[in-house]
Amino acid sequence: MPRIRRTVLAASTTVLTLSGLVAAGTAPASAEPGSLDLINKKDGSRLALVDNNTVAEGAFANSLRDPGWKYSTEEWTSQVVGDRLPDGTYNRVLRNVAANKCLQPLTDSPTRGMRVVVKTCNGSELQKWNLQHETVSGTNSRWQIWRPVVNKRLALTLDKYGNGSWNTLYLDTSYPSSDRLWVLRPNDQPWRY
Repeated sequence: MPRIRRTVLAASTTVLTLSGLVAAGTAPASAEPGSLDLINKKDGSRLALVDNNTVAEGAFANSLRDPGWKYSTEEWTSQVVGDRLPDGTYNRVLRNVAANKCLQPLTDSPTRGMRVVVKTCNGSELQKWNLQHETVSGTNSRWQIWRPVVNKRLALTLDKYGNGSWNTLYLDTSYPSSDRLWVLRPNDQPWRY
């Protein structure tokens, strides 16, 4: 009987803890999906790291257009940070699975034209991205503009095309165009809704 009582008590405590987190607007980390692709609306390219670099501090991000290219660095985890904001947006941290580093602007003062990189995850504002949903005819399209929290006037976007298989990425003015819209999907799943 005591073992059953302890099990019931432990389960009740877990439910209350999870309920408290949900009521506070903060989902537990375990509620976040696992391995994901961040996919661009314009061409279906998947966020990855240049040359599949898992070692360098400050490795540049790019996006892979060729579906035949399978980089270990195209897998990410995403975690909501804090509560939904008054403007209806929310913040996330994007961590590269293979490199175990977080996506951020190149420097702590992001400007138009700046590249994006991965660096050791440190919980700073620089590694938080504010997600603004695209709305079409009053309906959420499920595509999002990824804006650095430290400068929400900017957005993650595609730059020039590489050899037909990849795009370089940078920050540019934030507005809902297909090159600035992204969606998180389970790894290696079709990208179109």
